[in-house]
Amino acid sequence: MHISGKILAGFVLLLGAVAIWLSGKTLGIRQGYMELAQKNKQEFLQKEQQFAEALAERDRKRAEYVRAIAGWERVYDGPNVSAGVDPSGIVVINGVGTSNGVKVGDVLYLFALGQEAGSSQYVGSIQVADAADGRVSGRPYTRIRTGEINPTNQPFPARVRKLVPTRFQDEMSSLDQRLLLLEQSLANAGQDATFLKELQERTDMLIEDRMKEINGNPALENTRVPEVNKTGLLAAIVGEEDLRNTALKQGDDLLRRLLRTRQKTDELLQENRQLTKSLPAGVSTPVLPQASVESRRSVR
Repeated sequence: MHISGKILAGFVLLLGAVAIWLSGKTLGIRQGYMELAQKNKQEFLQKEQQFAEALAERDRKRAEYVRAIAGWERVYDGPNVSAGVDPSGIVVINGVGTSNGVKVGDVLYLFALGQEAGSSQYVGSIQVADAADGRVSGRPYTRIRTGEINPTNQPFPARVRKLVPTRFQDEMSSLDQRLLLLEQSLANAGQDATFLKELQERTDMLIEDRMKEINGNPALENTRVPEVNKTGLLAAIVGEEDLRNTALKQGDDLLRRLLRTRQKTDELLQENRQLTKSLPAGVSTPVLPQASVESRRSVR
């Protein structure tokens, strides 16, 4: 073979080897790109799923927000909004006024801001009696219990709303009714306790007076009152029983003496009859002594 053919054959072999190497290299690069594409596809699908979940969560939160703010209408808060109560009980709100659309006769719902961010406490509702630019005042619109709103010269940060949802108004009305019933029950219990205490005191006084009547009252020792008031009914009863027993004993003694006298009289009469029978005929019956006649009459 000519030298040029050999050179051409070597060059062809070299090019084939290079082509084989380049083909392997191309297949490796293609495989890497395919793996990267699959990985990126998986990540894209995951991101797409996360994005869909985020959109759903956003819609859910937005719906919750809409439901939460529904019925609250306008709200006024911020560093310039504050409220306070003067000694006469007038609630003064600064930072809210006619420029905010508030007018006389409106009912405003007042919240006191807490120390933690976003926290607040419901104070009560007021009816606007005086409205100016950046300042309104009025008295409580609902029943205020003792201690709920205390007069203070220090204004407190506040949030003011022109409307509260009906469900919360109904709940507050229900709580107010329950508190009113409980307060009335508590007041009645206090009155009952006072009445029972007075009744107990009067009862104790009556019992003490009765015990003095029964056992005696030493405080009446040097006073001019019946003896029974000094010694008591028990001692008086014992004394009366002693007198009764003495009288019964005396009556018994007299009856016994009367019985003996009657027996003696009957014996004398019997003896006189025997003597009369033993007298001879024609002898007149002797006249009984006057003492015997009196004794017989007393026996009869």
